[in-house]
Amino acid sequence: MPESTLRVFPADALVSAGKPDQNGRMERETILVHETTLEHALDVARANHKEAQRLLDEAKTALAAGDISEERVAQLESLLALAAEDLKRVTKEQ
Repeated sequence: MPESTLRVFPADALVSAGKPDQNGRMERETILVHETTLEHALDVARANHKEAQRLLDEAKTALAAGDISEERVAQLESLLALAAEDLKRVTKEQ
């Protein structure tokens, strides 16, 4: 399987939109370039799962404080289950 490669984006003299006092040389940014669509899909699935877990954790805290309903927590539990299913599917395809 081909490995992902890192490429450097030359962000030399970019102009800040609407903020002329912030113009100048920017840091060079490293961008991850995927060799395959499956690598990209796996990265997206992992990020989605992590975000769904974070949202659910926050929702449980908010529920305990009385800020949100149990229905919202249930929705986020379903979201996490879906994200886990997607991650499992994409992992199998690798």
